[in-house]
Amino acid sequence: MRAKKKGFTMVELLVVLVIIGILAAVATPLYLANTRRARASEAVATMSLVRQAQRDYSVARNTFFDITSGNIDSQLPTTVTAGVPTPATAGVVVDAAVAQYFSNAAFSVDATTPAWTLGLTDAQAGVPGAPVGFRILADGSASEVCVADDTDCAVQNTVVSTFRLQMDNSGRTFVSYNGGTDWSAW
Repeated sequence: MRAKKKGFTMVELLVVLVIIGILAAVATPLYLANTRRARASEAVATMSLVRQAQRDYSVARNTFFDITSGNIDSQLPTTVTAGVPTPATAGVVVDAAVAQYFSNAAFSVDATTPAWTLGLTDAQAGVPGAPVGFRILADGSASEVCVADDTDCAVQNTVVSTFRLQMDNSGRTFVSYNGGTDWSAW
């Protein structure tokens, strides 16, 4: 009597490989999209802090103000004339400190002449006109790398060098993962 051989047939192995291939083809794009969104969420969180600080300042002083790149951690302005603060390096005392992706240098605020820099029409982006009050920008390419004992830097800033984000006073947020060519709502 011959013993029955145990094992998998070639067809069974091929079916398993095809199933694994299909699962990988579906899961990989989802994983990569969620990874990009997670990286951008660091900037959205900091932008929300800047947004709230601008709102608080506006309640007290009835004005918003521009913040130049890298100055979000600076002190509040003493005066604001037509959206331009004195001193010019004024900020909202929000400090990203040592961040993973976006350093303080990545953030700025345009309150004087805010406009979206989207590559979409208003209807495509769902934008009913200009930004409300001000526009906060996060530019991944401006994020500074950590060297020595920096306290204002991003550990992995090169990973987000093509990321651009915009948020206004109403909280509308748009993101571009390719340097500002294609935009989508957050």
